[in-house]
Amino acid sequence: MKKTAKFLALLCAVLMLVTAVTGCTSAPAEEPAASPEATETPAESAAPAESEAPAASEEPAASETPAESAATEETPTLDAIRERGQLILGTESTYPPFEFIVIENGASVGVGFDVSLAQAIADKLGVELVTSEMAFDSLIPAVQAGTVDIAASITPTEERKQAVDFSDNYYDTTNVFVVRKGEEGNFTSKESFDGKTIGAQMGTAQNTLVVEDMTNAQSLLLPKTTTLIQELNTGNIDAICLEKPVADIYVAAYPDDLAVCSYEVPVEEGGVAIPVAKGQEDLLNFINEVIAEMKANGEMERIYQEACTLAIDQIGDE
Repeated sequence: MKKTAKFLALLCAVLMLVTAVTGCTSAPAEEPAASPEATETPAESAAPAESEAPAASEEPAASETPAESAATEETPTLDAIRERGQLILGTESTYPPFEFIVIENGASVGVGFDVSLAQAIADKLGVELVTSEMAFDSLIPAVQAGTVDIAASITPTEERKQAVDFSDNYYDTTNVFVVRKGEEGNFTSKESFDGKTIGAQMGTAQNTLVVEDMTNAQSLLLPKTTTLIQELNTGNIDAICLEKPVADIYVAAYPDDLAVCSYEVPVEEGGVAIPVAKGQEDLLNFINEVIAEMKANGEMERIYQEACTLAIDQIGDE
């Protein structure tokens, strides 16, 4: 019995020891429960990526300032004109109603349709208009050289477009022939001018037309329209090729001496526009905006009619 009692006591001690050891080794088994929390940590660490997105969206706002400064850099010609305080217009002032001379307070003053248009452009720019008088065939070279900013009353031919850029046409016209009163019935076709002498202003589109298209006629090219009118009146030439508005002015001023014949020259390149130097897109766009506005509100027609009335009165008094 004693041996049995000792054996039972020893067995209980062993069982208690096994239980204690098992309890110690099973405690770490609870650690996997913490692993879900551990897997949440990477997700939380990814959260800052979402918070960084708004920061990137703020960058376009910063780019607005360079865009604004770029807009300023895109108007170098306009900026230079404003800084100078003057818009310089090249003219040849014997071409009414586009440009001509009147006497005001004893001084010669350049006026006309083109001058009024240039004045409107200068007013929009907030600068003074200054005119520079020169021969017609010097106008485009002056624009190219920067001696003048713009020039008056130029037909935008393909050849001229190689040298300068042109605004939109501000007036559309055709070419006609002025002859002595009573002779207009003699000129009804191109062939009517064969063997005759036709005058034209040097360097103009009419110069080109007479020399290149009317090869069976003689030509006389002179710098000024007023001199051509004198040559016609004295019988040294038989006709003058002019743009219709100019022809109409001289006929209205001298109704007893001059007439426009019925033959009109078909023109592929006609009308008048404002030339600017190549690359001056800001000035060109500005001029086109002024032209469009003045056509739309009737101001263009008003200054044209005003110039015609003044030109007829002025020439008739000479």
